[in-house]
Amino acid sequence: MELTTEKKNIIEILYRQDFVPLNVIGILENMDGNVFFDEASNSVWAENQYFNYISGSATVICKHLDQLEAGFYGFSAVQHELAEAVYGQHLLHWYEATDRFVVKDEKTLESDWRSHAPYEIVSIPIEEARGIDDRYEYKQDGSFERICDAITRRPTSAIYIHGELASYVLVHEDNSIGYMYTLEKYRHKGLGYWVTLDILEKMKKRNAHAFVEINRANFKSQGLAAKSGFKKDAYTPWFGIIKGVPEFFKTWDPLNGNSFIFTSIAHLRHVNQLKTDIQEVKVEKSDDNYNLTIDEERKYAIFKMVLDESKEAYIVHVSTLENMDLYEVVKAIAIHFPESNASIVLPYDVKLVEQIGGIPIVKG
Repeated sequence: MELTTEKKNIIEILYRQDFVPLNVIGILENMDGNVFFDEASNSVWAENQYFNYISGSATVICKHLDQLEAGFYGFSAVQHELAEAVYGQHLLHWYEATDRFVVKDEKTLESDWRSHAPYEIVSIPIEEARGIDDRYEYKQDGSFERICDAITRRPTSAIYIHGELASYVLVHEDNSIGYMYTLEKYRHKGLGYWVTLDILEKMKKRNAHAFVEINRANFKSQGLAAKSGFKKDAYTPWFGIIKGVPEFFKTWDPLNGNSFIFTSIAHLRHVNQLKTDIQEVKVEKSDDNYNLTIDEERKYAIFKMVLDESKEAYIVHVSTLENMDLYEVVKAIAIHFPESNASIVLPYDVKLVEQIGGIPIVKG
């Protein structure tokens, strides 16, 4: 893949694909990160800080990834076959199962829908950015700036009740609809539906293709999307990988000088695809830590999962192990641990490395 600035030509090519990567097109239109393109396969890799937006040949994309330095890489809404090819070769750090919903029917919006709206719908002033960021589920360094960018550069829709911002929706930098929120005291009044119709109309006037990425477990948002005219058209998970052994692991010492294996619940479930016959796993949460007990037939284990001081991972401490090995404990954790995107640290064991892979760190 070659570094390029020919974004307009690439966008035209992408719109002709059988699967149109709308989020990649959005990033090309709105952001200024590096863009790599392979003309032979029409493969695209667009960088946007931690996240990468990719489309095209799995072989080409994976070859480009092989050339990058060790580190942490996020990927946004990738068609699932390509996603599997990418994370299958590396440590899968986290995973969000999401579907893409699109508006394909241009007649979805009735011309007189606004006359039926019980509220006035307006655009969001920049003064609301801080409050939106404070309520944002994924608030982090840089999210406030991204919200300001969304308010000033792309369509927004909001409903005010008694002078208070009651419900709103914005458009992300990849042109997906998001940031949707309704204050709790105004929920169950249909506000989300009306701001969605408004944002759809505004995007239609800009000749933008409306789409939204929704977690498969978020049934409420799926219902709102269907009511607003969206239809699911692709499975497009978000995920993050760890390539190689980043510098972080060379100084991180979660086991006080002892060797360890770093892995994640996501990797155990989606890459290792671990399964277990153990059904009786008692999980108790205490502050930020978990106590787990396996007591089934002749198998018995007691262990703790303690959050590391850096809050990077849960450290597995096994205190009792009868008629089981560590691999069986790991399988039970993979299936029964409630935090699906947690990272975990296990005591180093050569056999266990052969069984689950992960990132083995040998000290001394």
